[in-house]
Amino acid sequence: MLEQLLIRNIALFEEAAIQFGPGLHVLTGETGAGKSLVVDAVNFLCGARTDRDFIRTGSDKAYVEGVFSVEGLPGLQASLDQMEVEPEEGRLILSREMNTKGRSLFRVNGLAVSLAVYQQLTALLVDLHGQHEHQSLLHESRHLHFLDLLGDAAHAALAQRTKEAFSAFSAARKALEQARQASADKAERMEILALRRKELTEAKLLPGEEESLQAEKTMLRNADKMIGAINGVNAALFEGAGEETAGSFIRTALQLLEKIVDYQPAFRELHGRLTALSYELEEIGHDLNAQLRGISLDDKRLEQVEDRLDQLRKLQRKYGPTSEAMLQTLNEVESEMRQYETLDEDLECLEAEAVSAEQAFVAAAGDLSASRSALAQKYGKLMESALAELNMAGTRFQIRVERQPDQRLSEGMDKVSMLIAPNAGEELKPLAKIASGGELSRVMLAMKAMAAQKNEVPTMVFDEIDTGVSGHTALVIAQKLWDIGRFRQVICVSHLHQLAAMASSHYLVTKAEQGGRTRAAVQLLEIKEREREIAKMLGDLDTQGKSGLQHAKVLLEDGARYRKKSNSAR
Repeated sequence: MLEQLLIRNIALFEEAAIQFGPGLHVLTGETGAGKSLVVDAVNFLCGARTDRDFIRTGSDKAYVEGVFSVEGLPGLQASLDQMEVEPEEGRLILSREMNTKGRSLFRVNGLAVSLAVYQQLTALLVDLHGQHEHQSLLHESRHLHFLDLLGDAAHAALAQRTKEAFSAFSAARKALEQARQASADKAERMEILALRRKELTEAKLLPGEEESLQAEKTMLRNADKMIGAINGVNAALFEGAGEETAGSFIRTALQLLEKIVDYQPAFRELHGRLTALSYELEEIGHDLNAQLRGISLDDKRLEQVEDRLDQLRKLQRKYGPTSEAMLQTLNEVESEMRQYETLDEDLECLEAEAVSAEQAFVAAAGDLSASRSALAQKYGKLMESALAELNMAGTRFQIRVERQPDQRLSEGMDKVSMLIAPNAGEELKPLAKIASGGELSRVMLAMKAMAAQKNEVPTMVFDEIDTGVSGHTALVIAQKLWDIGRFRQVICVSHLHQLAAMASSHYLVTKAEQGGRTRAAVQLLEIKEREREIAKMLGDLDTQGKSGLQHAKVLLEDGARYRKKSNSAR
C-alpha cells in the first residue's frame, strides 16, 4: 500500500507530504481547492502522460515520490522478482521528475528505469479510477476487459493461452501468406535467379583473385623498368667493365686477408665475415636472375589481365565488393533457388500448420468463451445484488457473451456487452442508452468492489466515484467503499459528508494566498476537526452551528459502528 506521497511544485502545490495507512482515506475540500490534484499527482507518479502545464508556475520541474509497502503480497513479490526489482526493508520508493521541456526521469529505489518498466511496476501497485473512467462503461469495446477482470487465476490462464494461440496462428498465417506470394512470384523470381547464377558461375570466381591480378598487372605494366633495373644491378655487382664490380672487389679483399689471417684472431674473424658477404652476394645474384626470368614484356597478357579485372569490377557493382562476397551471393542465389524448387511442398506444410494453429486458437478461444459465459452468469446475478445494496433494488443486469465465429483476435472470439434495466417492467438495454451518471458510478463501484477481493493491486484510488448521487445512496456508496477498504487500501476524493464520515482517515485540502501566490495544502484531521469539516459539508455553520456539529458527530459514530461491525464479520 501507499504509505507516503510527497508532492513538489505541481499546480497549486508547492510541497505537500501526505501519510496514508490501511483502510479508507477520503479527501474533501472546497471546489477548486485542489482535491483532484492529489489524484493527478498519483496518476503522474504512476507514469501517466502529463502536460508541462502541470508544473507549478515559476518552477523548473515537478516531482512526486511515493513510498509503498509491499510485504505480504506474494503475487506482487513474484512479479518484482521477475522484473529484478528488490524492495528495501519491504518497501519500494518510486519517484518521477519532469522538467519544463516535458522530459521525465523515473526512479525505483533511487535507480533510474525506463518508462515501460516503471509503468509495469506501478500497474502492480495502484489501480486508479479517474473522474471520467466510469464513462468507459459506455463503450462496449471495454466490456470484455471488465468481465475478464472478474475472473480467477484459471480464467486468466485461459486468456493467456488464447493470446499465445492467437500469436502462433498469426505467425503461421503470415508465413503462409508470404509463401503464397512467393509462389505467385516464383516464375519471375526464378528467371532472375537463374540469370544471376549463370553470370556468377561462368565468371569462375576465385578467392583473392583481384589481389593476384592487380599484382600481375603492376608487374606487366612496369616490366621494362624492372628488367632495366635488374640488369643494372647485375652489372654493378658481377658484370661491370673490366674487374670493377662489387664481386671483384670482394674477391680481391679476400685474397689480401688470406695472407694475414694467421697473424691475429681479428683478421681471421674479418676474413670470415667477408666470406659470408661474398656468399650473400652470390645469393642476391641468383635471386635477381630468378626474378628476371619471371618478368616478361607480354602486352597480350597485360590486356588479358586488364580485361579480367574490368569484368570483376562490373560483377562487383552488382554482387559484392570482393570475389569472396560474390561467391557468398552465388551461394545465397542457389539456396533461394532450392527453396523455390521445394516451395510447393513447403506451401502444403505451411497450409497444414496454419490450419492446425487456427484450430488450436479456436479451441483455446472456445474454452475462454465458456469461462466468460460462466463468469457472466455468476457476476450478472452478483451485480444485481451489489446494485441493490447501492440503492438500485429491482435493477436487472446482464452480461452477455456472444461468440463471433469469424473473429480472430488476441482476446478471443467473443463480443461482451453489458445490459441494464434500472426500473421494473423495462427491457434490458445497453448501458449507453439507459444509464445516468449516478447509475454508471454505482455500476462501476459494484464492479470494483467485486474485483477488489481478487485483484492483488494493493491501492485503489477513486476521484469522485460518488458523482450524481446523494442521500441514502451516498451512504451505501460510503459503506461499499469501506468494504473495499477491508481488502485494499482506498484513497478517495469526495464531496459527500456520508463518505467523509465513513473514512478511516479524513484529509482536508485547502488553498490560501501567501506572498501573492496561491498555495494548496493537505491536512489530516483529528476527530474534532472532522466534526467541524463534516458539519460545514452539511450546511452553513453560522446558521446551523450546534445542530450541524451534532449531526456530524452522529455520522462519525455511525461510521465507526459500521466499520467495527464489518471488521467483526470479516
